[in-house]
Amino acid sequence: MDSNTSVLDTNTIAEKYGSLVSSICRRMIQNAEDAKDAAQEAWAEIIKGLPSYKGEAKLSTWIYTVTYHSVMHFCQKDKIYSTKFLRDYFHGDSLEVPCDIDYDKSLWIKEMCDKCLTGILHCLDPESRLAYLFRDVAQLSYEEIAVIMEQDPAATRKTVSRSRKKLRNFLNNECVLFNPSGSCKCRMKNLVEDIMLPQEYQKLRRFVSRVNLYKESQSILPQKNYWISI
Repeated sequence: MDSNTSVLDTNTIAEKYGSLVSSICRRMIQNAEDAKDAAQEAWAEIIKGLPSYKGEAKLSTWIYTVTYHSVMHFCQKDKIYSTKFLRDYFHGDSLEVPCDIDYDKSLWIKEMCDKCLTGILHCLDPESRLAYLFRDVAQLSYEEIAVIMEQDPAATRKTVSRSRKKLRNFLNNECVLFNPSGSCKCRMKNLVEDIMLPQEYQKLRRFVSRVNLYKESQSILPQKNYWISI
């Protein structure tokens, strides 16, 4: 592989997979700097392994396998929360936009919602969380996820199904973005309604048959591509 081809391939990989890998790392790991480090560790491993990549596996499978190992290394110290803990947290005192922030109001609210969605995912153990993200955000097949995570495809399907059910049951009652007509008492509710954020999600749902909050958030909430930055 000559240097020009290498540069072209790395640019293409960064553009095609970077934002999704960054999103997976961000959702898997609560600490923003650790999430960035995990994504960049995966990038470093991909760059190192690219010259010897022979195409035995699909490129996406290889990239997400590298990501899997990097993410699991970083996320082990993250806490797993009970849904009761999350419910009590979300029912706390209403939040106000800090008066000394550099962001505009809308961006700050969206950043906070993004952090909340990551926190909610931590009601799942790391393996279940990652299988769910691979399926519903990266939209990989169950067979590809099973190869990446070295699982049986049937077991992967069950894991994703259980994760969806647990998240859906929680979000249906607690998140106005997921269920605008629900009884959400989230501390962010007034703020997200003030900037009409639920309506942005509703517009997207006119064109899809199934509510997929985390996938929809890819186009609404602030996104980062840690690979492009390096």
